[in-house]
Amino acid sequence: MINTYNLFTVRVSHGKLPIPINMYKKVLKFVEENYKTEDYISCVSGFQYHENFEGKEDLNKFINNYLNNVYYVKITHGWLNVLENNSYNKPHCHTGDAIKYAGVLYLSATNNNIIFSKGSEVFEIKPQLFDYLIFPFDLLHYVLPEKRKEKRICYAFNLTAVD
Repeated sequence: MINTYNLFTVRVSHGKLPIPINMYKKVLKFVEENYKTEDYISCVSGFQYHENFEGKEDLNKFINNYLNNVYYVKITHGWLNVLENNSYNKPHCHTGDAIKYAGVLYLSATNNNIIFSKGSEVFEIKPQLFDYLIFPFDLLHYVLPEKRKEKRICYAFNLTAVD
């Protein structure tokens, strides 16, 4: 099932994409072994990892196969974004050459709301495990700090049209 929200006359797609268990376990293992609290790009007191990690190539292929067939887009760059207790993402938009959309795939069961904002209008979505969101790259979005015991793990990515 795919939900589509017309926010501020902006389309945001929200669906479910369970990834294979072996990919999922590789991501969780990487996060546990490499997590460090830092401020980096939009992340405050959390963890962002933009480089390659074991399983990233397979994860991108899996996600791209789905996105290409449904939305006619592909990942240009993806990164892990992990939040712990009281960490958050500052309001931001995505940037880069040829980027048309941004997306996020949620890899944890406990997730803060993602908040989208345009002018004075605000819309929140509460994602669940394996939910994904696709939205325009220039739509302002953020995640507020929240008390939590478990890490909030997601795979964020920038998208371009498939040639």
